[in-house]
Amino acid sequence: MKKLTAPAYQRARDFLRAHARPLERAQFAREFEGGPPAAVREALAAFRNPDGGFGNALEPDLPMPASSVLATTTALDVLHELGASDSDPFVRDALAWLVARVDPELPGWRYVPSNVDDSPHAPWWSWALHRPGGAWDHVLNPTGRILSQLSHWPGLAPRELRESLRAAFDTHVMALTGDAGGDSLHYAAQAATDRTRAKFRELAAATVTRDPSAWSTYCAKPLKLAPTPDSPLAGCLASETALNLDWEIDQQAADGSWLPSWTWQGQFPDEWERARRAWLGEVTLRTLRTLRAWGRIEGL
Repeated sequence: MKKLTAPAYQRARDFLRAHARPLERAQFAREFEGGPPAAVREALAAFRNPDGGFGNALEPDLPMPASSVLATTTALDVLHELGASDSDPFVRDALAWLVARVDPELPGWRYVPSNVDDSPHAPWWSWALHRPGGAWDHVLNPTGRILSQLSHWPGLAPRELRESLRAAFDTHVMALTGDAGGDSLHYAAQAATDRTRAKFRELAAATVTRDPSAWSTYCAKPLKLAPTPDSPLAGCLASETALNLDWEIDQQAADGSWLPSWTWQGQFPDEWERARRAWLGEVTLRTLRTLRAWGRIEGL
């Protein structure tokens, strides 16, 4: 079984310390070196807005300062990793911000606001994709992602809202066929129930990209669907994830980083360069997390 060697891990650690954003540096220090959780929270606070939501390029592909569902759900993932309780003001305010922005016509949430095109962003966050009638499946993602987050802090949203969204989400999932999209499927599967669990496995089989020659592109890599052994989809992708782990180890750049597999396709080149630098730290941290979770780093 291939593993990331100790010198290769050292290069990744050195890269994060020198080049990652304060948030990813603090997350790495906490998760790999026993660093203080307070440093992660302090770094996360830089992305928080007075309205309780998050923005300010927390998600590097969406640099807009204003709060968005995308950045706020990203912040809630960080807070969940920290073990934040429902009394934490960051959690309470973020979920209050989200609850106030449910779109009953979906039902659920749209990742980006209608004025998103006023600021530079990645092409996939354009309002044309996310507007009513657009191609993005918002019931699957982010609504499934937020349902999973609400399960961690159920007292922070009205029970009737949670139950109605859950019913609509489960019905929507059961009607899906074919490729559901790698990121969307990963997030939505966190909200799987007994009713939908087998359906998610079916969708994973139809969505996962099994050809290693495609993994350097933006696609549904096995590790995107199952980044850890306890991921909901890990059990049905065992052979695919084993091969993907070997491949991922070989992708480390000479400077110790792992590179994003996407670009902004020539749009907003200056802003993309800033986003790319931020993604280098995030992708490198994410890869180290995955390799360690699967037992693929020597000595860890």
